[in-house]
Amino acid sequence: MFSIIEFIIKRVFISFVIEDNKFHTKKIVIKNSKIIQEEENIFTEEDFLKYIKLALLENTQTYISTIIYTYNQGCLNSCSHKKYQELGIKLDNIKILCVENKFSIFIGVLELQDFKKNMQKYNVDLIYSPYLIIHQNKEIDKNSLYLLITKENLILLIYDNNQLPNYSSIYEIKSEEHKELEEDEDLDIDEIEEIDTLDDIEDIDDIENEIETIDDIEDIENIDHKENISNLKEEIETLNFIRNSIKDYYENYSNNFLEHIYILKGFDFDTKFLKDLENELFLEIKIKDVSILDTLNELARKDINV
Repeated sequence: MFSIIEFIIKRVFISFVIEDNKFHTKKIVIKNSKIIQEEENIFTEEDFLKYIKLALLENTQTYISTIIYTYNQGCLNSCSHKKYQELGIKLDNIKILCVENKFSIFIGVLELQDFKKNMQKYNVDLIYSPYLIIHQNKEIDKNSLYLLITKENLILLIYDNNQLPNYSSIYEIKSEEHKELEEDEDLDIDEIEEIDTLDDIEDIDDIENEIETIDDIEDIENIDHKENISNLKEEIETLNFIRNSIKDYYENYSNNFLEHIYILKGFDFDTKFLKDLENELFLEIKIKDVSILDTLNELARKDINV
């Protein structure tokens, strides 16, 4: 039986993910089991800290959640500690979460401790595995492959014939930023002439004004070229990750052939490149948009029982 307080009290849920050093957030306010307010924002770290501080001052029943992408985590189609021991996994080295009394998600203790330490300043209450994001958004269990694509990671989960996760893997989409920095460092200082007088500066200004339009065109072409190369690289990495995972799954985990493939889009990107894989596997690939922030808040509401 619900107390009258349940109908009066407001609870606030704030989920966030960090991408490109920006804090992407989704806030919802719950009253009487209904969402009465919601908002999305993108903050710098400084502004996010102020936002969280204010939210906690306004309502002490504020719950903050985020996601952990560390690679030392995975799924097992059992909650039994004995099964872990049979696989040679030391229980002292991992933290195990049993899901729906059917399967478990495990994560390295040290990685989780480090992550919690880093999240302390953001007052994080709840930390979720990306595998839970997939499980929360699944449509079909049996013999299905799910790939959650975020801006920086690929998270793959396969449900076997018994409708439980039997294969899991995370892959980082590597950034090209460090390569661009290295290219900038290749600039030869000796090739730059000294500017001694104001006349030299004026001459340079005149030259720059004359070629400004040409430079602009070249800059645009260079940007487009770099973006195309980066996109192509990420597409190839994604295709190879899926191919290699399926090969590993068939060779080492199961003889049951996959019947369904779902791509969960955690951010906006072009999916045309997946057509090649669809033709290669003779399987229809279904694309589904998912909101990681919304899903984090859904999971948090379940855990808080709101």
